Amino acid sequence: MDESIDLPRMQGYVSVKEAAKILGLSARTIYDYVDEGRLPGVRVADVIAIPEDELRKFKREPPGRPRKITPLWRISSGNNEQFMTVILVQERAGQHEALVRKLERIRQRKEHLFPGTVLRYLAQSGEPQGQVVLVLVWRGTIMPDEATREQELKAFRQALDDVLDWDTAQYKNGQVLMHT
Repeated sequence: MDESIDLPRMQGYVSVKEAAKILGLSARTIYDYVDEGRLPGVRVADVIAIPEDELRKFKREPPGRPRKITPLWRISSGNNEQFMTVILVQERAGQHEALVRKLERIRQRKEHLFPGTVLRYLAQSGEPQGQVVLVLVWRGTIMPDEATREQELKAFRQALDDVLDWDTAQYKNGQVLMHT
């Protein structure tokens, strides 16, 4: 099957390439889904056509296995302490879409990984509207010194300075008392 061939526009159908673009997947994954029967496809000459209505109904399954056991609470002991940095920062007006695009680029480029962290979350807060919450959890045994952590945070702030208002950001640091 030649993936470089574009499907002539047929009413109610899209090419594998178009389906991949719509779902944010690779063309290879779309072919796999068709082969597995997870996504219906119709062969037209040498290409596969995907019904648009089936594409709209398609729901991706989450990656990995579903958790069967909820992890228990743990309290770190000895030199296995964890520390948390929480930063509350406001989006600049009208910059939400630009923020999302920048975050995707950061993810793709594997940037701003904050060495020594065991958990990194960036969340959108419900109130106040447009507030972003950054949570970093550091393992005490591998946490870099304060100057290195500040250097990493400075680079992160610079990368997002045009979409987040760091002048009004609130910073909170503390020891993790209990975790999963």
